[in-house]
Amino acid sequence: MKSSEISEKLKNEAKQNKKSASYLFYGDKRVDLLFYALEFCKIIMTSGIDENSEEYKSIIKRIDNFQYPDIEIINKENKNIKIDEVREIIYSAIESSYSSPKKIFILSGIESLRKESSNALLKILEEPPKDVYFILLSRSMNIIPTIKSRAIKFHIEAENNEELDVSKEIYYFFDGNENNIRKWKERNISLGEYDRYVSTSREALDYIIKMKKYMEDENTENEETETDELDLIIKYNKSIEYIAKKIKFFDLKEVYTIINEIEKEFKQEREKLTEFLTKIIINAKNSINGDKLKKLINLKNSIRSNVNTRSVLFNFFDLLQEA
Repeated sequence: MKSSEISEKLKNEAKQNKKSASYLFYGDKRVDLLFYALEFCKIIMTSGIDENSEEYKSIIKRIDNFQYPDIEIINKENKNIKIDEVREIIYSAIESSYSSPKKIFILSGIESLRKESSNALLKILEEPPKDVYFILLSRSMNIIPTIKSRAIKFHIEAENNEELDVSKEIYYFFDGNENNIRKWKERNISLGEYDRYVSTSREALDYIIKMKKYMEDENTENEETETDELDLIIKYNKSIEYIAKKIKFFDLKEVYTIINEIEKEFKQEREKLTEFLTKIIINAKNSINGDKLKKLINLKNSIRSNVNTRSVLFNFFDLLQEA
């Protein structure tokens, strides 16, 4: 379902004025599910209010700034939702709302819910209190069937480059990620200016490792350092682009350094290594003939099997350098 269609569906759903309901928004990692959840919240919370009124404008502003007291976002960073958090949701759902007749709970990362948390959440989804709404966000439908059966489902597809009003080059640079593209447009950043940050293989490797460690920190409770995420994403993508396009000019020592560093960082995380090599292939595909492209894809896919990671990396980058 495309963005224009989902907007109409959400408006029509809100018009039904249900006493309570649970919704499941699902889509792949390119889709900013939280954005659509908040858009739905705006529709629900402003129902019957004049769009030109100060009250309407105030509600929209507070929702955009995550300051609306009757909208609670749980697990915004997509970590594991703990059983204690689910219990807090249940207690909070029973309490009276603050400034609106309705309360909305947005829960991200439902696909990562463990059995104990899922069972606890199911209790409140089966019989939600009056004027309480749950919006569950998931990257897949790989969630327990009983939760799926309790929710009204909305499959949200990623917008294409035309819908996002960007070129194909920008779209693919950001992997079609709506959230990153919107942030980039808002900040009006020149991608060309980032070339100065990535002008050597060492700099490229450093940003690749920084991004991996940043993602690891995001998945833990580590909040010691603040990072400009968009800035790091651009530097990371520029680093991938640099290696893919410049590796044919690297000397043997540079290539070995890349292999050693990548193996050390990704050795125990084959799925992440596969994603990394996929991005390399995407950036290099225009300069590689069909046969070599197939070989690179086969090598990348073999990572998921019980193969020697170092051997695969040697063959992969050797082939890439010859291309």
